Amino acid sequence: MSQNLTHSERDLALARIDKKLDRTQRFMKFFWITMVIVTIIYIVDEIASNMDGKMRTFVIFDLFNTGAQTIGNPAYDTAVSKMNVATIPIYILFFLLPLYKMLADKLGRKLFIVLNTIGMGVGMMLCMIAPNHIVYLIGMVITAFFTPNDAQVIYIMEMSPEKHRAKLCSVTKGIALLSVSLIGVLKSIFYDPNDLSSWRMVFLIPVIIALVVGLSSIFLTVETPLFLKHKRDELLKTEEEKAEEARIEQENKAKTGGIKGAFKYIIHSKQLRWIAIILLIFQVAVGVVGYENENMGAGLQPEAFNNLFHIIEPIVYAVFAFFSGFLSDWLGRKKSCILFGVVGIIGEIGFILCAKFVPYSIYQTIALSVFNGLLYGGLWSLSDCLFLVMPSESTPTYIRASVGGLITYTGGVGKIIGLLVGILFGYIGSSGIGYLQIGTFVPVLIISITLLAIKVKETKGIDMNNVEEELAKR
Repeated sequence: MSQNLTHSERDLALARIDKKLDRTQRFMKFFWITMVIVTIIYIVDEIASNMDGKMRTFVIFDLFNTGAQTIGNPAYDTAVSKMNVATIPIYILFFLLPLYKMLADKLGRKLFIVLNTIGMGVGMMLCMIAPNHIVYLIGMVITAFFTPNDAQVIYIMEMSPEKHRAKLCSVTKGIALLSVSLIGVLKSIFYDPNDLSSWRMVFLIPVIIALVVGLSSIFLTVETPLFLKHKRDELLKTEEEKAEEARIEQENKAKTGGIKGAFKYIIHSKQLRWIAIILLIFQVAVGVVGYENENMGAGLQPEAFNNLFHIIEPIVYAVFAFFSGFLSDWLGRKKSCILFGVVGIIGEIGFILCAKFVPYSIYQTIALSVFNGLLYGGLWSLSDCLFLVMPSESTPTYIRASVGGLITYTGGVGKIIGLLVGILFGYIGSSGIGYLQIGTFVPVLIISITLLAIKVKETKGIDMNNVEEELAKR
């Protein structure tokens, strides 16, 4: 940006940035307003991420005209397969997300807070008004594109005072995870089993909140001071400083080779190579979980019990996720990952067996909620460690960002493989989904955590400035 500007253009750009910085500093007096807005955005993000999984069964009843509000009939099973096939493009979009995320470094954090929130609202609105499953899936694809970016996390970190940064990130994330239980609350209020289209009303309030908050954030949030100061510093650099940075950048490119260099580094690093393989296998397991309503016998299960499940389960998951970071720091990465995997296996087996063999009751519903909460708490805690923590602690600084971006693609490939396995669910019938899940999820996850235990070195306490030397000693 600064390389081609005339002096007058640079002065004008500096004046604009100084004006924004002044507004940001004045706005910090009302910092709590920003945190409230961003927390609501975080809540919208989590609800949007989970809405399809919680409501898809009831969407299928309506949009596919299955003829009965129960699982297990041929029309329903065929619809499940069609939805699984149509979901695959969402994970192809996954490969474009890093390019979208990079734009925030050029255009600012605030813009993407606004875009992502409005995008989620528009996606959910399309789902809500969908006259057929094609329009519903288009809405789901739009929603799924904007939910994984987590721009609000970067925004919170850059806006918060340093001494409160970790606390604010933890508190807002905890509130957002707990908010997923609101889907169950909304379902208990709006969904009527006698009206197939009433599932649309469950989307209504999240859509309104997403659009209102997204538009309001244009006026009630400001650009982060860190981003503005970075842009200001870029404009103030002398020609000599720019030339020196360009030289260093060329040296780094020659050293890392960009994406190609990151790929070579992963291939030649035994530690990262195995982490990438384990991630792929792990995501295959993740791709076959879900189908809670099918396993619980939606349409046969009393509606009050189904609603209670969708209220309690996210709370269990949120509590587990809150403590997972402490466990990782206490036990170490490998031991905690193995523990998370075991908890996930117990949760999946317990959930399916309880759904299949325990009669409907409030006690069964609570047990189902706890088991499924443990399943997702274990899986997503394990995912955070495999996707974020261990690759970062296994890669030198000069190539860490490139490796971190590239290694996530292996997980995307694994997720697509898991979804392809999920297509089989429609052919075996809804009543057999749980058994196929146990038969695929459990052994695949056991393989991934066993390889982690045998092939990957512990990274807890590693010196991030001397990764290669530290790993060589372990």
